[in-house]
Amino acid sequence: MMDTLTWLAALFDPRGRSSRRSYHRRLIGMLLLFVVSGSVAILAASLDARFAGLAIVGVTLAGTAAFLVVATIRRLHDRGRTGWWMLPDVITTLAGFAPFETLADVYPWPVIAATLAMTGFNLWFFVETVCRRGTPGPNRYGPEPER
Repeated sequence: MMDTLTWLAALFDPRGRSSRRSYHRRLIGMLLLFVVSGSVAILAASLDARFAGLAIVGVTLAGTAAFLVVATIRRLHDRGRTGWWMLPDVITTLAGFAPFETLADVYPWPVIAATLAMTGFNLWFFVETVCRRGTPGPNRYGPEPER
């Protein structure tokens, strides 16, 4: 039991570094888990177990979000960046849910500029975490991770 808890705690520990390959595997694994649990939730809801379906979705969303935050922080550490670099990305992503379309008729150019700025920042963050290699050798977050 204690080994299982230690293993789970290590999964949610943001310290250390994560290689690009490891990050890709985690992203794909979480996507697959999300698709499977979403399918189970839809099945449960179709069988008149709506509360169970909602519970499955809620637990999956919370777990996926927490796990991806930790994995992304580790990936940022591999790039030599602090985990706080994730905060502007989260803010930018949440700002994308703002009802800009209500302002587009009155202020089209500022809305276009804001949308392009948010898209540009999210694209940069994607390239930084998914596409680029980590810093070679040890950095302040630990030794270079193995592939």
